[in-house]
Amino acid sequence: MKLSRAGWNNVIIFSVMAFILLINVTNNKIFSGSESASEVEQATLFAAHETILTLTFSHNVVIERIGKNWRATPAVLNEQALEQMMRSWKNSEGDTVKSPPVIDEKMALVVNIELADQTEPYTLNLFATDTELLIHNRTTQVWKSFPLVIFSQLVPNEIFSA
Repeated sequence: MKLSRAGWNNVIIFSVMAFILLINVTNNKIFSGSESASEVEQATLFAAHETILTLTFSHNVVIERIGKNWRATPAVLNEQALEQMMRSWKNSEGDTVKSPPVIDEKMALVVNIELADQTEPYTLNLFATDTELLIHNRTTQVWKSFPLVIFSQLVPNEIFSA
């Protein structure tokens, strides 16, 4: 094929544009089927924009936001431990459980959580099994499954000593 220099440049430009278009089309097909942005957001306990104001553990320990810091009543955790615990509450990701197990509600650790943009507090039931941590959001009726090691990050042992 005899093409001028400008002709070859046009062929190269259109080839690169077609290749980019092909990559975009296949990329959208890969990620639209299994992982959308809303599914990733649902994997955490709370949406990224929600702000936790207070946590109440079985009416024994109350953790509340004071400005950018946290305060526990009674003072069972230091400031650094509180900050780490609250980061775990905000960022822990788990799997949504489609068919919830039958668990005795009396075995649950009840946690009430007030969010800045909600009028009613969320009520969570935490169930630690042999292999996982199950969290039932009684407000939204959603079950989440987390690795068992997350339990000690969400609820440090000092909470139980109060």
